Parts: sequence; C-alpha cells; structure tokens
Amino acid sequence: MIKTGTDIALAAHYIRQGELVALPTETVYGLGANALDAIAVAKIFEAKQRPTFDPLIVHIADMEMLGKLFLSPIDPLVFTLAKAFWPGPLTIVFKKTDLVPDLVTSGLDTVGVRMPSHPMALELIRTSGCPIAAPSANLFSQLSPTRPEHVQKQLTNVAYLLDGGSTNVGIESTIVAVENGETEMLRPGIITPEEIALVTGKMPLAHGQSNKIVAPGLLKHHYSPRKPLYFTDSGIKDHKHKGLIKWTFNNAEIDWVRTIVLSEKMNLVEAAANLFGALHAMEEDERVEVIYADKLPLEGIGIAIMDRLTKAAYQYNV
Repeated sequence: MIKTGTDIALAAHYIRQGELVALPTETVYGLGANALDAIAVAKIFEAKQRPTFDPLIVHIADMEMLGKLFLSPIDPLVFTLAKAFWPGPLTIVFKKTDLVPDLVTSGLDTVGVRMPSHPMALELIRTSGCPIAAPSANLFSQLSPTRPEHVQKQLTNVAYLLDGGSTNVGIESTIVAVENGETEMLRPGIITPEEIALVTGKMPLAHGQSNKIVAPGLLKHHYSPRKPLYFTDSGIKDHKHKGLIKWTFNNAEIDWVRTIVLSEKMNLVEAAANLFGALHAMEEDERVEVIYADKLPLEGIGIAIMDRLTKAAYQYNV
C-alpha cells in the first residue's frame, strides 16, 4: 500500500530525492518526478509501464520556471494563453531548452507545460523547487485516476500519495502547440477551441495527420477499463451482465445490472467530472461483465469527453 497523506513537505522531500509522488491536480491525479532529473523521470515510465515514445507534461508553479523549459525567445502567444488560462487545465507545447531531458519529450524538440490550479499541486511544486513531470497516475492505457483510491489500485512503486480528495475537472488538460504565432489543437479538453479563439483571435488549427506522437493521449487506444466497453448506438449485444454509463433516455427497457448517470441535468461539465469515476466504478463492480456507454453531443466539452470514451472503447471495437 502506498504511503498516503497530506504532508506537502514530505512529498517535496521525496521529489528532491528523485522519488515518485502521486499528486492531485484539478484534472486527474498525476505521477510526479523532478522534470529536470532524467533518472527520476525514468522511474515514471517504469512505474506506469509507459512506452518511452509517449511524451510527458511538465507542471510549473510560476512563470519563472517557464524560462527553464521553453526556449528563448518565447512566442508572445504563449504568454497570451498563459495569462488567460493559467493556472488551469491548458497545456502549451513549445520548443524546449537543453535543461529538459530528452526522455521527458520522447526525443522531440518541444515540451508540453502547464500550471495546475490545484492548491496542493502548486504548493508541492513550489516546495520542491523544481518543475514536476507528471502524467496521469495510472498504468499505461488504463483508466485515469480522479480519486486517491484509483491510484492505489493501479500503482505500487510510489514513495508518497498526496491526498487531495476528488478532482473537479475529471478529464486531462487541453493541449495546444504554439509555433510561428499559430496554435494547433493536439488534444481536446475542458478548455475548448472556441475559448482559445476568444483569447487569440483565431481558431486553433486542427491536429495534423502525422503518425508522430507529439503529445500525451494521442494513441487510438487509451484510458481503457479492464472490461469490454461498447457504445449503445452500435447495438446492445446478448450479454447477461451489462452496466450502462447513461446520458440519453434510450434503452430504459433493457435489464442493466447497474446504471450510472453522468449528469442528471445533462450538464457536460458535470459529465466530464464524473466520467472516469463512472468507468472505475463499472470496472470494480463484480456484477458488471460488459460496459455500455451512451454517446454525448459533439459540442463544447462533449468533444473532449467523446475523445476519452472513443479511445477507451477502441480496442473492443476494432
């Protein structure tokens, strides 16, 4: 069992010693290490069983840290986005300095950085005195953790779990790349392209068709439960022990062994916050053998939710 508590000073001690700490952010729990220590970062990949071609996001607590990570001169658009959305669930990808180990970026010349809004995460970074690389604190490709117990059921080789209760956003950050005065949307999140356009004056470019993994969460198969997951609109198969992650009012006549409603008020923000918790609950429920999920509207935050659900279901629907 991972040592768990709220002792930020102890957690920072472990970070400075090159050990791993699971920490809460407003999005999901992260598995953190000193981002400038290549050996510490290697422990993240080992603990998560994560392939080294999948880059990590680096977390900072102030703009001074950004100068250690982003290559000068920094595009003014980076500061425009940071002023509007930091602290918060936006990751900005830009050219990296030589201080950032290649392992963090999977050999790319860019690095993704964000400033989380969770007070415990910010205090941990400040107390540690270094930027913290922190992908989600789960085994690679499995469900992202939104509560401390989600971390505990997947990971063991962690020095300390900083308990911040439930996260309030519930899905990973939006990721945008900045280059030559343009933004490119790499991963959808709770901050939408329309919100970015209000700040920058232009809609972000759509992500290119390259097979190169330039940011976390871009694989087709990701965020998956350990039980088969299907969408209800593809037809309900003859499974006896079915669980439903519900959005619509359809399929009420089917004998579900468990139903979890993402939002009684059909609120997409609430649905995003509840998504991974619902998937964890279905994964842990011994009565449920197969999970079904309703599709959500492809608008606003619904795009990010459907991104996560589609990747979660991918391996069961190919």
